[in-house]
Amino acid sequence: MKLFITGIGTDVGKTVASAIVTQALEADYWKPIQAGDLDNGDSHKVQRYLSNTKSVIHPNSYALNTPASPHLAADLDGIIVSLESIEEPETTNHLVLKGREGYWFH
Repeated sequence: MKLFITGIGTDVGKTVASAIVTQALEADYWKPIQAGDLDNGDSHKVQRYLSNTKSVIHPNSYALNTPASPHLAADLDGIIVSLESIEEPETTNHLVLKGREGYWFH
C-alpha cells in the first residue's frame, strides 16, 4: 500500500501526519524532494518521531538548498527537476510519501 500525505502549504502538519502513519503501519517513508533545511529536513524529523525498527527512511531524489516550494527552490538553485528522474524506492513494505499540493513537475 502506498499513501501520499499532502497539504496545501507549509506548517499544516504534513510531517507529523506522515510520522504518525509511518509509525502506525511500521511503513517506509519517502519525501521525493526536500527544499531547504537539508541538515534537519522532514526525513530527519520523521526518523526522530519513530520508535519502531522496521521503518526505512528512503533518501530524497532531490535535495534543494533553497527553503521554498519545490518549483521555486529548483529554479533558484538552477536545478531542472523532472518526473523521469524521480525513482520510487523499491520496498516490499507499505510506503508513506510526503509532498504538497502542486508538488509534481511536468
